Amino acid sequence: MDSESRGAQVERLEVVATGRRRRWSEDEKLKIVLESLQAPRQVAATARRYGVSRSLLLRWRRSFRPEPKDVADPLGFVPRWW
Repeated sequence: MDSESRGAQVERLEVVATGRRRRWSEDEKLKIVLESLQAPRQVAATARRYGVSRSLLLRWRRSFRPEPKDVADPLGFVPRWW
């Protein structure tokens, strides 16, 4: 068996450019997040419209969510008295 019959050899390797990573400003992120909150089931549609993944849009939504006021005080527990 010669090398020709064992398999094809690669003669040329083509590199396809996928583009640069986009940078979104805080204002652009906020605009996209607010649009995704307009109606139910808007996350996927909004993500497609702007060309971002749903997981990235959900991460942006969490980052813009207001922080709880008092995390140290758990709700619903009665303090011990003894």
